[in-house]
Amino acid sequence: MPSRIRIALILSLGLLGISLGSILVRFSQEAPSLTIAFYRMFLATLFFLPFYLGRKDRRRVSGRVTLGAGLALALHFACWIASLRFTSVAVSVLLLSTSPVLVALLSYVLYRERLSRLGMAGVALTVLGSGLLVCNDLSLIEDWRGPLLALLGGLAYAVYFVVGRGARQGMTLLEYVVPVYATAAALLALMVMVSGTPFFGFRPDTYLFLVLLALLPQCLGHTAYNWSLKYLTATLVAVLALAEPVTASALAYWILSEPLPSMVLAGGAAVGTGILLVARWGSGGMLQDSENQE
Repeated sequence: MPSRIRIALILSLGLLGISLGSILVRFSQEAPSLTIAFYRMFLATLFFLPFYLGRKDRRRVSGRVTLGAGLALALHFACWIASLRFTSVAVSVLLLSTSPVLVALLSYVLYRERLSRLGMAGVALTVLGSGLLVCNDLSLIEDWRGPLLALLGGLAYAVYFVVGRGARQGMTLLEYVVPVYATAAALLALMVMVSGTPFFGFRPDTYLFLVLLALLPQCLGHTAYNWSLKYLTATLVAVLALAEPVTASALAYWILSEPLPSMVLAGGAAVGTGILLVARWGSGGMLQDSENQE
């Protein structure tokens, strides 16, 4: 079992990587949204594939699990990346972050993972904080495709988290993520072809941002969260991921000059407090079974 410090460090690096995702999507929006999503998953799969193939004793993921998690991940990125064309980074990532509510419900039904009263208060506080942040921006939005796509992306992400929580208990990180990432890439490639969206024909700097999108948010960020699912409950990891809207909004303010008014700061404080409640007193979070060690 890794130490709490190691888990916290890896999750912190994962949070930073994921928070850069919306910024890199903005910089690569010369390419269509589905194409961006495809390259993110395809390049991430290529990065991990040599390490995966180098393991002679690798176990296979169930076909249903691979297809379910891969489809959920593909829909998550297809919807969320598209949402950034119609709304701000803050609104997009905050509505995306409503997924812990569904994660908590699904985790209870499937795994009997329960939250304490403080944990439930923490989830409620994070949702309230997200609501404050969203209310700050929704009055400025005339096109509701952005919020709707972000919400759909959040629902798909919740399914992805819960499926991964069950699958990760019996296998290593590479055994899980490579087949799932490859499945998501294949499904996104199919969506690109069916929709008639181009794969190529972009400026060199767009391809550079697509590579960075695969390496930082996906290979570092999402993989760190997948790694932690072997040691933490799905609900805890999902709520910890709610720190992303605060970090992403701050980065958008700094890099993209998107506004960061007082309501955003208040909502960020509520989200941070909710994360602390769930992480420290919510459900124990850690899986103590020695069989879960890498």
